[in-house]
Amino acid sequence: MDAHRRILAAHGAPSGVPLRPLSTAGRLFLSGGQPWRWMGVSAFQLLDRYANGENIGPFLAAYRGYNLLRVWPYVPVADWGTKAWDVTTPEIAVEFLARVARDGFAVEFTALTDDAADRLAWAQSWIPAVSAAKPTNLVWEAGNEPKVHKNIDTLALKPMLEASGLLYASGDSSAQAFGPYCTVHTERDQDWPRRAHDLLEYWTGGGPDAPTDPAHKCPAVADEPIRPDQAGYVVNDYRGYAGACSLLGAGMTFHSETGKYGQPPTPDEARCAAATLEALTAFPADAPNGPYRRIDEVVDWSVPESQRTFYTLRTYAVGNYMVRIRPTRPDAYEPGWHALDADGILWTR
Repeated sequence: MDAHRRILAAHGAPSGVPLRPLSTAGRLFLSGGQPWRWMGVSAFQLLDRYANGENIGPFLAAYRGYNLLRVWPYVPVADWGTKAWDVTTPEIAVEFLARVARDGFAVEFTALTDDAADRLAWAQSWIPAVSAAKPTNLVWEAGNEPKVHKNIDTLALKPMLEASGLLYASGDSSAQAFGPYCTVHTERDQDWPRRAHDLLEYWTGGGPDAPTDPAHKCPAVADEPIRPDQAGYVVNDYRGYAGACSLLGAGMTFHSETGKYGQPPTPDEARCAAATLEALTAFPADAPNGPYRRIDEVVDWSVPESQRTFYTLRTYAVGNYMVRIRPTRPDAYEPGWHALDADGILWTR
């Protein structure tokens, strides 16, 4: 059995386990009153595939051990061309929720992926219709990056989201975000693994977008980080990013090119998914409640700042847990820490 399958098998939820409704407590999600970490995967087209009678079992099996699917009911032809798909009925959506619940998955439905007026009217009726079934494994995101190359009116959906009785996020950036939890799209730049720190800034305020950003006293999730095919399939970057999301926020959603279409991962994607899951399950779900500090692993503090060499891109510690982003040596900078992986990324003491 390869490493990917070993990790997913070790952490997989048995089929048929009932899912308890999610709630929040400060920085954490709760399931049945117990801390619960968001361990999601992009599965945008999975509802459409189910609605068309396809077997979605292989996708669910490939991501056994994760606990949430990020699903889009439709995507616009203007952006997706011949690969676009359209909405299905609320009844089929409820059937889909029941189907994936049997494999231990919650679902985040992203209601709007564009700002067309007819889509807004559709979402205003579709959200109540699906929510009326009172699915225990559903949370809502009003819009995907509402103000990025579009102008989704997320506030127009707020009454329906509030009335649903379910957790929801607006999907907006920090200045406009509202809802019981926040979804964060961290920057996909060269240093992307350290951007998990954005989750902490949603909690504290003053960032990550501007010093005037408000504090959001709710769980924050990294909802769509860079895809492995864009990031060069560097496994330890995913291990470090996911570990940091586990300490500085409420979890993350693993994003991939195949996941956009609800298809099982390629072997290279699967390696990154396995490392992500390893990190997401390395620390207790209540770990973010510990005190935070950043450790600067510098070689020599006596040299001028412009000439200093660091052992890591970033090192984040929360309580008795630590994540080192891109370490250049396997040993910890401070004594008393014990490595959880061979490459010196995840630590405890």
